[in-house]
Order: sequence, then structure tokens, then C-alpha cells
Amino acid sequence: MRVMIDTNIMISAALFPNGRAAEAFFKAIAPPYEPLICDYVVDELRCKFREKFPGRMTELEAFLFHILAHIPLVTTPEEEIGEERLIRDPKDRPILRAALDAHADLFLTGDKDFLESAVRDPRIISAADFLALTNDAGR
Repeated sequence: MRVMIDTNIMISAALFPNGRAAEAFFKAIAPPYEPLICDYVVDELRCKFREKFPGRMTELEAFLFHILAHIPLVTTPEEEIGEERLIRDPKDRPILRAALDAHADLFLTGDKDFLESAVRDPRIISAADFLALTNDAGR
């Protein structure tokens, strides 16, 4: 199952490695899941850290160095698609585009603009719901 990981999950995993979002992140990057990250998310991650956590850029780059060695980085297509209109925040729309282009089955996020959208493909799932799904699958 291919899982696209959103920026806010990665921020939480980098800053709070013992939190629920980090737990979901680490499950999503391990078999049987096939994790995906798009270049747009990596750029957004760096921008958010520069803006909100400038003293932790070295920590972010170390985190990215390690995870990008194991997670495919997919390119975000430039051409808009119709499904994007289902996402309220126009800045989030390229991430959906990348998830669709990469044939993601799940989109792991904490962003309400995604979670409250009418998007059905890929399945948009919160960290808590992903953890419940993975725990149910492990039984």
C-alpha cells in the first residue's frame, strides 16, 4: 500500500519523535507500506522550519538526509487537475496532485483542509486513524 506523507506529519516526526504523528510516520515508512514524499512537501517543510524553527535547520537536514535515503521522492506535476478544487487551501493542492500522480493509496495528514475534503482517492487519513488501521491489520 502506497502512503503519501504530508508536511505536518513530517514536522511532527522531526520535532516530536515520541508523539502519535511520529508513530504513524514510522509505521508508514516500514513494510508492508510503501512511503512516498513529494518534492513540494520537502520544500514546504524547509520553508516552515526556516519560518518557525530557524535554530533547528541542521536537525531538519539530518532528518531529511536519513529519510530520503529510504523514501522515494516524487515530483509534483505542474498541471492542475479537477480534483484539486475539493481542497480548500490552494497551497495544498499540489500535494494532492502529486499523490494522485504517484498512485498513492493513502494520504497521511493532520491537515483539516484535506481531512474535511470530499477527496476519496487517495484515501485521506489522520495519524490516529492510520495507527488504528495498522493495529487492526496486525491482529
